Amino acid sequence: MKLLVWLFARVTYSCTLCDAVQRIPLRRVHAFERFYALDEGQSVLIQCPQCHQGLQCPSPYRSYTGHLVTIDPKNPPKNAFIHALY
Repeated sequence: MKLLVWLFARVTYSCTLCDAVQRIPLRRVHAFERFYALDEGQSVLIQCPQCHQGLQCPSPYRSYTGHLVTIDPKNPPKNAFIHALY
């Protein structure tokens, strides 16, 4: 992976309920995936910090193992890791 792309790439997380948006650096998402030892293709969803009822789903991105992670916000996967406080 190119250094500048790795340093500045961001993943957009948007809430399914209140449409709140936050952009998280891709390197932070990769560190999170490695820290919690997530399986290949397993996604990280975030509990919305604004409404606390919805889930924030990521835009398509490549995981640290190189797999493309895409999430349908209307139908999230059952094996997704839900992070409660971010």
